[in-house]
Amino acid sequence: MKKIKLIKAALEDAALLHKLQREAFMPLYERYHDDETSPAMETVERIFVKITESDFWLIYLDDEPVGGIRVRLFENNGINTRNISPMFVIPSHWDEGIGTEALTKIFGKYSDTDKWSLATIEQDDRNCHFYEKLGFVRTGSRTVINDDMTIIGFERTC
Repeated sequence: MKKIKLIKAALEDAALLHKLQREAFMPLYERYHDDETSPAMETVERIFVKITESDFWLIYLDDEPVGGIRVRLFENNGINTRNISPMFVIPSHWDEGIGTEALTKIFGKYSDTDKWSLATIEQDDRNCHFYEKLGFVRTGSRTVINDDMTIIGFERTC
């Protein structure tokens, strides 16, 4: 049985995260051509900044790095909201339950969280279904990126 583990990224992991993120998001980029917003188009330098400003986790399947999850804390009037952006698994490991197990582990690491938030592509039924099965609900927040792509918000209350 293969084991999923999360390892908090260090600055020296920026290039690896960049490679994995680019591979994971390239199919969506090729579909939606969202030059300004696609994680596939981010630079290694941007990943480096994200590691310094938040918790960025590498997802491993046994000893193979297969994805990542970035978690940021926003506190407002004593309510801890954590945002996930981005979360990804490389396409060669889609549909293996890795995302579900990794996100479940993330929830366990941040037990003081009152609410989780994230955004995804409204037209991507696969991603929307994934988050909904994990207890996220649509917030009504919508940002049109182009004629083919709208970003929508999701939340999960703990």
